[in-house]
Amino acid sequence: MSDSTLDSVAIRRDGEPNANATRAALHRLVPRGHKTYTPTQLVVRKAAGCRLETVDGARLLDFSSGVLVANLGHVHPEFEARYAELVDGVPRNCYNALSPLEPEAAERLVASLDRPQLDRVMWADSGSAGIIKAIWSAQHARPEKRIIVATRAGFHGKKGLAGDITGETSPNPNVRFISFPNDEVDDVSMLPDAESRASELAAPYVAELAALKAEHGDDLLTLVTEPYLGAAGSFHPPKWYLRLLSDWCAENDVVFVLDEVQSCHGRTGEMYAYERYGIEPDIVVLGKGLGNGAPIAATVGRAELLDSLEYGEASDTYSGNPHGCAAVTAALDVYESQPIVDNCREMSRRMQEGLASLRDEFASVANVRGEGLVWGVEMAAVGDATADEVANAAVLACYHEGVHLLGPLARKVLRVSPPLVITGEELAEGIEGMRRALRAIG
Repeated sequence: MSDSTLDSVAIRRDGEPNANATRAALHRLVPRGHKTYTPTQLVVRKAAGCRLETVDGARLLDFSSGVLVANLGHVHPEFEARYAELVDGVPRNCYNALSPLEPEAAERLVASLDRPQLDRVMWADSGSAGIIKAIWSAQHARPEKRIIVATRAGFHGKKGLAGDITGETSPNPNVRFISFPNDEVDDVSMLPDAESRASELAAPYVAELAALKAEHGDDLLTLVTEPYLGAAGSFHPPKWYLRLLSDWCAENDVVFVLDEVQSCHGRTGEMYAYERYGIEPDIVVLGKGLGNGAPIAATVGRAELLDSLEYGEASDTYSGNPHGCAAVTAALDVYESQPIVDNCREMSRRMQEGLASLRDEFASVANVRGEGLVWGVEMAAVGDATADEVANAAVLACYHEGVHLLGPLARKVLRVSPPLVITGEELAEGIEGMRRALRAIG
C-alpha cells in the first residue's frame, strides 16, 4: 500500500524499501502509542547541521530540530568535540556518587540565566519531570497552600502533576485554569495610547486573576505558564500578558513557574524568553535544547523553594548524570563562542517574510504567527478538504519536496522550527520547498 496512514498496517511509501522495512519492524515491535504521529514517518540514517539523510539516500532540510531540541543543529563540530572531551573516561551514571561535571554544569547554567533569584539547579531527565519537581518544590516550601494555577491550553507533559496542568481540564481538584491570549492581539507598545490600549486588552485577564484571589485567597500556591503556547498551535502573547502574571504572583505571594522547556537556549530570539518579557520567575524549567539533544532538563529556582526537598525526595535514576551535564556545558560553550542567538534573530526576520509570502499566495494558509525560529503556519479548509486534512497533506507534500516537518500542532498548524544555525540560503531553500508543496496540494 502506498502512502498509507491506516493504523492497522505499517506505513509504506513507494521507492523507500529500506525505510519501509524499518517502519514494518517498528509497527510489529513497538506500540503506536509510543510515538507521536507524523504523516511522513521519516526514517533517518544520519544528519549534519540542518540536513537529514534517509536510509534510502534522500536528503531533507530539517525544519523541526527534532522537536525543538537540536538548536545547534546535528553533529555540531564544536559541540561534539567539547562533549567528547568532557565525557572521556567518565562513568555512565553517578546516582550513588558525585561527578565534578555536575556542579560545573550547574554553575555555568546559573551564570547563563543571569538572575540572582535563580540560584539552585535541580536536574531532571525530561521537561515534564522538571515541571513536576518545580511544583513539588513549591508544595514542600509552602505546605499550607494547595491551589495550582495554569494557563489554559498549555502543554507541560503527560505525567503526574505535569499532566494535571496540561490542557483545559484536570482530574486534580486543586488545579485551576486561566485564559491565555490566543487571538490576534496586536503589539500596542509603539502606539501613542499604548498604556491605555494595553490596559484595555488586559482587563479580562485582570478580572480573572482577581476572581481567583477572591475565591482562594492565601490558598494560592503556584502559577505555571509558558512563554508561548506551542502544542496549542503556536500562540505568542503580547508582552503585557506575562508581565501581568509575574506582577500578580509577586503581589500575592504565588510561586511563578515559567516553563521554558521549548523556548530556552535562543529559540525565541533571546537566550531565555523571560529576557524578552522583562519578567522575574521564581522557578524556570529548561529542557529540549538545554543539552542539544541529550536527555536532560533542569529546574532552576530560588534556594528557599528548591532547598525545601530533603535527600531522595526529588532524586531519580538519570537526573544529573555526567553525560547530560557534559552536554549542558558543551552547549553553553558554543553559545558563548558563536553568535547563535544573533543568527536566530536575523533568520527570524527572513522566516517571517518567507512564511508571510506563503500566506499571501495560498488560500490554504490561513495565518502565520511566531517569533525567533519557532513559527506556526495555520492551514485553512480548501474545497472539500478540512483544515486538518490540508495540514496533513502539506506535511507529506513538504517531505516529498525535501523539507521535514513535524506532524501538525492542534491538528491544523504546521510548526516550522529549524536549528538556530540555519543559514539564509538554507532557509530560502526550505521556504521554496514549502511553496512547491503547497502548489502540489492545490
